Amino acid sequence: MKKIIIGGYQGDGSVHTRSVRYFIKKIEKFFDITFEQDITENGKKASSLIEMTMNNKIQMSYLWSSYYEKYLPEIKILDLPFYFKDKDEVKSLINKFLQPYVSIELIKRNNLKLLGFWDNGSRHISTNKNIITNEESCKNLKIRTTPSPLHIDVFNELGFISTPLDVRDFKTALKKNEIDAQENPLTNYWNFGVQHKQKYLTLSSHLFGFCFFVINGTYFNELNNDEQKLITKASEDTIAYQYDLAEEDDKKLIDLIKKENVQIYELTQNEKEELLLKVKHLHDEFFAQYPNMKF
Repeated sequence: MKKIIIGGYQGDGSVHTRSVRYFIKKIEKFFDITFEQDITENGKKASSLIEMTMNNKIQMSYLWSSYYEKYLPEIKILDLPFYFKDKDEVKSLINKFLQPYVSIELIKRNNLKLLGFWDNGSRHISTNKNIITNEESCKNLKIRTTPSPLHIDVFNELGFISTPLDVRDFKTALKKNEIDAQENPLTNYWNFGVQHKQKYLTLSSHLFGFCFFVINGTYFNELNNDEQKLITKASEDTIAYQYDLAEEDDKKLIDLIKKENVQIYELTQNEKEELLLKVKHLHDEFFAQYPNMKF
């Protein structure tokens, strides 16, 4: 049997880990599979999953699209804060435009075959100081962001002090209380243990994240036709499973988080619009650079 190594960066309880295990069950009779569930536990950065998959050191991986900014800068459209009204609008964009576009560009530029977009959750802001409602409430809070230049700019503009950290380094900084705030979907807030360190959670939905689930292009092309069909079909089934799981997880997690004595506040539409004014110029700059991404 052909060997497949799948790389990830999260623990047992995460939606993505459970989705990989679902995918594995679909193909394990036909492949010799190793799942490196959380490479950050071995000292590697989550972002290294991209290069590892491109170089065929591992054959498959999932990773939030934000980490692909260096390789596919247009994908920053998914990281424009307060740009999409809801997750359904993003899914529509993915199905109609981004799925085919990213499929073509990833294989052409990076030798990665896109198997699907995974729901990475609505992203929210937590702090160890206060609830976030306006620019004043953000001031001087040291917030962990991803290394994305766009993310750094967004949170600086809102009044935070952006502190870019890969997932590996974020976990360490959280344990050592080196950051005041962070932003993540609920599944990460819970599974990274943020609820024990930051008791103020603002449901901001400032963006709706999605992961790329990919396979090395050369590896895929060397599979026979039946093997390719098997992986493609298993990936399609996993997308449907993952979307449902992510939806269910969010609903359950709110109740679990409340039991940890976390103060939860949901931004009003007016509050979102006020924060949007601080970052709207970043939207304009993006579309000036990538007019083909305007829809």
